[in-house]
Amino acid sequence: MYKKGEFIYGYEIVEPIGSGAVCQTYKALGPNGKFVAMKFPSVAMVGDASTYERFLRESKIGKQLVHPSIPRTVAIFENYEAPCLVLEYIEGKTLRSILTDHAPFSLEEALWITRKLASALTYLHKYGVYHRDLKPENVILDSTGRVHIIDFGIALLEGARRVTWRNLSDVLGTPDYISPEQIQGKRGDARSDLYALGNMFYEMLTGTVPFSGDNAMAIMNQHLTAAPALPSKSNPAIPPNIEAIIMKSIRKDPKERYQSAASFLEDLNNYKELDTSNFPRDKEKVTGVVTSRQIWVLSGLIALGFLAIVGLILIIGVLGHHH
Repeated sequence: MYKKGEFIYGYEIVEPIGSGAVCQTYKALGPNGKFVAMKFPSVAMVGDASTYERFLRESKIGKQLVHPSIPRTVAIFENYEAPCLVLEYIEGKTLRSILTDHAPFSLEEALWITRKLASALTYLHKYGVYHRDLKPENVILDSTGRVHIIDFGIALLEGARRVTWRNLSDVLGTPDYISPEQIQGKRGDARSDLYALGNMFYEMLTGTVPFSGDNAMAIMNQHLTAAPALPSKSNPAIPPNIEAIIMKSIRKDPKERYQSAASFLEDLNNYKELDTSNFPRDKEKVTGVVTSRQIWVLSGLIALGFLAIVGLILIIGVLGHHH
């Protein structure tokens, strides 16, 4: 943890603005007097090769993206012991905090935000970048009304090789918004981002996500096997064509969803004249999914494997001490 007033790479730390298992982010003051966001891998991850490779990937993504809804990369420090991304600082509120205070939104509000996000995803996908962890916590609305997508920590750059976190499974994303294919261990693509956006659109209009449960495993199992309730059951004011767009975007089979953010955006822009007669309406028959029991077993095996490694290290340490 860095302290207020501490200088790192010439930037003065102001305060922490986010901390998780993978990274820590700070608000800092740059040499030019402007605020920035400094993103470091968490202490437990520093020195891990896969963490460093993901950092380099995020750096590469940041270098090639220029869009009003995506924070600019100000500087990159690739020191292996203390890598750091310096990003444009976005002053505003997360979509999560706004949902907590004001959900459900009016149709106009929800449409405006969803269109902005679909436009940003159209840009990202054009350059082969898939966010893979789109959620309200990773969306900021600034004081001017602009919508920003943040945190590309697990984003995929098309053509990049698979990277897994140390001691963690390769299931990436957040349970409320993660796509079925990501739960099944696939890498995810543009359609995975649109699945997350569809879930967020659903939440903005109803105040709740399509699937909920007591724990992450239960929620992921529902993404794989359960049929979501129609959003109009929670909010009867939702127009039928908007409901059709939402339900198409959250189909379990990626081939039955929107195939591009551009087509999703086009339907949002023209929903009043939209012909939905050819939209999928039947309940999906999902085969080859991972059941909740299998998810729990997989999680248990991962945990046991980790404990076995720790135990082996301790035994080697004790034997070495006796010798």
